[in-house]
Parts: sequence; structure tokens; C-alpha cells
Amino acid sequence: MYNKQASINSMQKTSDQEIRGTKEALIQDLEKKLRCKDSLLQNGNQRLTYEERMARRLLGPVNAASVLDSQSEDSMQNAQHQNAENIRLQVPTTHVRSRPSSRGDDRGHDSIQEKFFQPRFTQVPEDVVIEEGRFCRLDFKVSGLPTPDVMWYQNGRMVHQDQFHKMIVSEKGFHSFIFEAVKSADAGTYECVAVNRAGEASFTVKVEVIAKEHHMPPTFIFKPQSKKVFEGDTARLECQISAIPTPRIYWKRNNEMVQYNTDRISLLHDNTGRICLLIHNATKKDAGWYTVSAVNGAGVATCHARLEVATHTNKPLPAPKQLRVRPTFSKYLALNGRGLDVKQAFSPEGEFQRLAEQSGLYESDEL
Repeated sequence: MYNKQASINSMQKTSDQEIRGTKEALIQDLEKKLRCKDSLLQNGNQRLTYEERMARRLLGPVNAASVLDSQSEDSMQNAQHQNAENIRLQVPTTHVRSRPSSRGDDRGHDSIQEKFFQPRFTQVPEDVVIEEGRFCRLDFKVSGLPTPDVMWYQNGRMVHQDQFHKMIVSEKGFHSFIFEAVKSADAGTYECVAVNRAGEASFTVKVEVIAKEHHMPPTFIFKPQSKKVFEGDTARLECQISAIPTPRIYWKRNNEMVQYNTDRISLLHDNTGRICLLIHNATKKDAGWYTVSAVNGAGVATCHARLEVATHTNKPLPAPKQLRVRPTFSKYLALNGRGLDVKQAFSPEGEFQRLAEQSGLYESDEL
């Protein structure tokens, strides 16, 4: 019984030693193969990551390769799924570039990763309708890593900066495309393209230019003239103006607006540009300096004239009517061809008699 138990123990002991020796030999063999593989990889300018080296040490090259291949397939599937989701959500694609470290220690086998983001427009302008000659500005915002370069194209042709077209870049990715004075040639479809190492993005905007109307500033064909009228008369201040479009007319008297379209003051004009300020029953209050102004979108024209209102001082008096008096020879009256002479009527008696003799008339004794 004792011999049987001892033989069993010896068999178990021998088996454990053999197994241990076999395992150690296997590990040694794997290490040799890994060293050979590492030398081959290093000679081929390829490096294994820390995870790959540990997997090869513990699992062997075949098992480690199978595990790593399965992980790479899973990661590729996840990446494809993530890319599809990013495309659906319009999330910029991330690109990774590995750059070896300059350090000489074991960590030099690890890699430093740089991330690139494709350009993406977070703010874009709307279509523009603008009048010729006006100022126009197109603002937008773009993001990306590294900072993208921006270019503009008009109907497929690249737009370059000049004195009328400017491209401004501000902080935080804000850009502006400026038209100092819009011209008819600026109309069209504009495409903005942003480019960096990770890719490019673009948007389009339409610019419509409305032709500017032909404008001509007001000019006086003939100007109002200074005048002098009498009180109660009608005063007329006339002029003629040429302008496109038709200007607005303002009259002032001594820098105060004239209230026309009343019973006494009215403003007349016709299609030829003739303008007349009519003042009925002029008074002293109407006298002064009158200013006429013509205003339109192209400019202003102004002219002055003076109105004087005088009083009738030299108006002739009506001629008196000649009196016809029946002759009488009382001692109180005396007549001549020009009418009653009171002085002679009260003259002494001798003078009365002399006048009576000249006229051939004598006073009756009966009176």
C-alpha cells in the first residue's frame, strides 16, 4: 500500500516537472521568435505598439495577430458607422496623422497624433438685391483645423482684391467680402470656397444689382428777379428749373417758410419747370428777401430775389369842378371870370364903382 502511494506521488511529481519544463521551453521559443520578429520589423522601419508587444509575449504571435485583427475589424466598423453618422449630422471629418517623437527612450516608439478638421461654414449670407453705386457687405463664419484658406468665385471666375472689392478676416473665424460701390458688372452668382488639409467646403450667394436711374441735379434756366410793387398790387416771382427727377420746391421769406396755397399767396408750376409765386394784394409785410430752393436726389439749387412794396405818394388829385354863379351886384359880392372874389367884395366903395363901370352895370336905386 505504501509502495503504491509512493509510486503515484512520484508519477505526479514527474508529470509536474515535465509540464513545467515544457512550458518554459515554449516560452523561450516564443521569446526567440518575437525577438526575431522585432528585429525584422525594426529593419523594415516598422514598430509595434505596446499592446501588440504584450499580446505577443502572453498569447503568442498567431493568437495575438488573430485578436488584433478582430479588434481592427471592430474599430473599422465603428469608424464607418461613426462616419455615416457624422455625414448625416454634417459634423466635420477628423483626420489623424501620426508623428514620431524625437525622444530616444522607449517611449519614442509611441506616436504623437495631430487632428485635422474639415472646413465647415457656421454662418452664411443670404441673397442680396442692391442698387447700383451703394455699399454692400457679405459676412460669414468658417471653422476648421488648420485654419482654412478662403477664395471667392464670380460665375466661375476667381475674384481678386482691388479698390472696389475687399476681403477682411477678423477674429474667431469671421470673414467679410466688401463691395465699396456696387457696379452692374458685380451681378451674378458668387461661390465661397474654404480649403485646408482635411478637405474643403463651399456655399453660394446671388447678388442682384438694380440699375441706377439717371439723375440730374437742379439747375436754373432763368432765375427770379427782384421787383418793386405798390401796396394792393399783385407781385409775381418767376423762375424756371431743369432737373431729373422733378425736384421739390421750397420758398422762404427772410429765412421763414412761405405759407402758400392760401387765398392771397399761391404757387404755380407746369411740366416745363416754370414756377411762379403769386402774391395778391401785396402789403408791407410781404416785402423782404425771397429764397427759392429746388431739391432732388442728385443735388440742391438755390436762388435769391428781393421784393419791395411801396406806398402811393404821388397819386394825382382829381381836378375841382368850376362853379357857375349867377351875377349879382350887391355890395357884398363881386364877380369875375374866375369865380367869387371875396376880397374885392369887401373893397372900398370907389373900387366897387370902378368895377361896375367896367362891366357896364349900375346898381338900381330901388335896391
